[in-house]
Amino acid sequence: MAEIQEETEKWYVLGCLSVHREEKVRDALRKAGFRSHVPMKYEVKHVRRQEQRTMVPAISGLIFARGTEDALKEYIHHKSKDSIYMRKSTFSNKQEYLTVPDYAMEQFIEFTQIRQENITYFKPEELKLKEGEKIRIKGGIYDGYEGIILRFKGKRHKHLVVQIPGVIIAAIEIEPELIEPLNNIKEQEIRERPSKDVDGDKKYLLELAEWLLDNLNDKDVPKVEYNLKLVELKRTRARLLKFKGFTPTTEAELALPMYLAAVILDEDVKKCRERLEKAIGRLKETSKLKIKCTKILTDYGND
Repeated sequence: MAEIQEETEKWYVLGCLSVHREEKVRDALRKAGFRSHVPMKYEVKHVRRQEQRTMVPAISGLIFARGTEDALKEYIHHKSKDSIYMRKSTFSNKQEYLTVPDYAMEQFIEFTQIRQENITYFKPEELKLKEGEKIRIKGGIYDGYEGIILRFKGKRHKHLVVQIPGVIIAAIEIEPELIEPLNNIKEQEIRERPSKDVDGDKKYLLELAEWLLDNLNDKDVPKVEYNLKLVELKRTRARLLKFKGFTPTTEAELALPMYLAAVILDEDVKKCRERLEKAIGRLKETSKLKIKCTKILTDYGND
C-alpha cells in the first residue's frame, strides 16, 4: 500500500475582499488553528475634536496565513464567513499560489512588531528599491537585521527597508552610526579560503543549519546568539562553495547542508535544490541518507 505523503505547512499570502475585515479574518484563522498575521500601522483619527491613535491594517486586504494548501482551501471555501482568496504568484508561469519562506516571514514579523509606531509601509509599486545598498544594523534594538537602506525626500535620516517581494515593504528610520554596509561583509565571505577540512566543515554547516531552523521561532534564544550562528553559517558555506563530492554519498553529504544554508539565507536556492536532487538520484534506495535528504526537500522544497 502506497504511503500517503504529508503536505507541508507554508506561509501563504491571502487577499480579503471584505472591507475593513482583515483583523476579523486573522482572528478567525487563528481560532481555526492556523497561524495568521496582518501587518499593522498607527493611525491618528479625530473623534469629537480629539486625536485618537489606533492600529489599522497597513495594506488593505492583505493577510498572511500558515498551513497546508489543502487545509487553507478547505477553510476558505467551506468555513470562512468572509470573501478571502489565496493570491497567485506573479513570478511563476505555472500560476502557483504565492508563498513566503519561513525565515523571511518570521524576520518580517519580528522586525515590524518591535516599534510599530515608527514604521512606514508601502506597496511594491509605490517604492522603487535601488540595488547595491544592502546593509546590516549593528547595535540598538534592530541589531543584526539586514535590508536595503534608502533616503526618502524630505527626511533627515536614512531608512532600513525590509520586504516580502511583490507583496509589502516596511521602512524604519535608522541612526547613521548603526549602519554597516553588507557589501563589506559579503566581500569578507568571498575572501574566505577554501576549506582545509571539508568533512569537518560540512558536518559543522549541517549542525549550524539545523540549529538555526530549529530555533527560528524560539523566543528564549538570544538574538545575539542567533546572529552569531548565522554569521558562522555564511563563513562555513563560503569555505565549501568550490567543493564537490567524489562519491554519491560524499556529494549528498555536502549538497544537503549547502541546500539548507541556501534556504536560510534565501540565496541560490534553486541551484542548490537541483544539486541535492541530482545527488539523491545517485544514492541507493535503501540509503538512510537518501531518506533524510528526501525529507528535507519535502519540508523546504518550495521555500
